[in-house]
Amino acid sequence: MQRIVAGLLLGLGFVSSAFAGVQGFSTIKVNWSDPSAAVTVVPTMSTYATLLLAVLLALLVFRVFRKRSLLARAIAPLAAVGVAASFVVVTEQPIAGISGQSAIGVSSCAGSETYTATDSTGPPCFVNTCGSPVTVSYTFIDGQKASFFGSGPIPITAEACTFDYACKDDSGLVSEAATQDAIVPSDGKSYAMAYCSEQYGLPG
Repeated sequence: MQRIVAGLLLGLGFVSSAFAGVQGFSTIKVNWSDPSAAVTVVPTMSTYATLLLAVLLALLVFRVFRKRSLLARAIAPLAAVGVAASFVVVTEQPIAGISGQSAIGVSSCAGSETYTATDSTGPPCFVNTCGSPVTVSYTFIDGQKASFFGSGPIPITAEACTFDYACKDDSGLVSEAATQDAIVPSDGKSYAMAYCSEQYGLPG
């Protein structure tokens, strides 16, 4: 029954957005972790630390090549900066993120991602491919109700947010949900995610 209601609300979102003064939305943070093992946190480097590494590496390479030809001395620091900058790509995004609005792909068995469900798109789907089941939890970040006929925005608070679950993938509305504190298997299937049901702001 919840899936039917969610489908109707997603469908009404397209219609209501045409008449709404302000579109409703929910911004939610999803966290997931492997319930069967203690999670080892892999340290990552910030962009600032990577830039410092690049400068240090460039100075080191310059000292090594300072008695070489002028061309080698010019190219070596640039190569060092390029190598260090490549660490940004590796360290800043250790897991897959939101692919459009269709899915949050989980390739690491522990992590978090923030997403926004709007009236017209709904939330993304949750897809676990990390090789182990994960426990899912949600934290409300921000939201507002859709307002009709030019009225102003109406904020949603954490206390006023009632989680419901929905998403659409290539096959249509998804029936199974990654609910609060649920264990989601690593089966590559799409699972519906949380949004605030109040965001649609339906009159009445």
